Amino acid sequence: MPVAPGLPAVTAYPGPELVVAAFVETWRHLLAVMPGAWAVAEPGALAGVTGVALPTLNGVWAHGTDVSPDVIGDLLDRVAATGLPHCLQVRPAASDLLAGLVAARGMTPAGNVPLMALAGPARLTAAPPAGLTFRELVPDEAHVHAEMTAAGFELPLEPFRQLVTPAMLSAPGARCYLGEVDGRAVTTGLSHTSGAYAAIFNIATLPAYRRRGYGAAVTARAVADGIGAGAEWSWLQASEAGYPVYRRLGFRTVEDWPSWLSSGTAKGQ
Repeated sequence: MPVAPGLPAVTAYPGPELVVAAFVETWRHLLAVMPGAWAVAEPGALAGVTGVALPTLNGVWAHGTDVSPDVIGDLLDRVAATGLPHCLQVRPAASDLLAGLVAARGMTPAGNVPLMALAGPARLTAAPPAGLTFRELVPDEAHVHAEMTAAGFELPLEPFRQLVTPAMLSAPGARCYLGEVDGRAVTTGLSHTSGAYAAIFNIATLPAYRRRGYGAAVTARAVADGIGAGAEWSWLQASEAGYPVYRRLGFRTVEDWPSWLSSGTAKGQ
């Protein structure tokens, strides 16, 4: 993901507009470096298709607060035409505007997705769990992150092989981590630093090694490296399982985005 010009620097928790702008900017960079991916931007909305058969990796993100249902409908049509499972995620202020649209399309409510931010190092000073060591994966080890992420999320491997490629890990600002205990890989994570912020993705821990602080430790490492590279804050979208971990690290919810999945797509697929 190429380094963007960057957003304004902040010294405290960033407000919603700044975090949302970073979210959109990062997605556009991600889609730009993935072979075969595409994005279409309209006022207040971004549509994107990665080609990966996971619904949260294709869809429409309504990042404006006064978006047109017709525009969102047209973008959803373009995404749906690919035949891929997809999502619609919207800012809370726009959810009422789009209620009729999702109902008419038979999209399935998938709950709210917390958009979270962390200013500065916050609570990142604690030592990692005993025995846990990290190394950064080189681009040719993209498959290692893909395998760990699929196992940690308990999802099929192939979508993650498609998503995380050597080209992605070679992009400026990208870092990928593998956490190991006694030579055994237990956790992984991915980050992208661009200007004043670092974006955090794919924090995954093998099921047998959960609840030991490993996910928190790899998140903290990614944030700390982002700060070392000049970032002043970080953002992520939290899963239900990851939310309490990020809260303990100092992340705070900026907005809860209502989300829907395309018809026939199971939540978590």
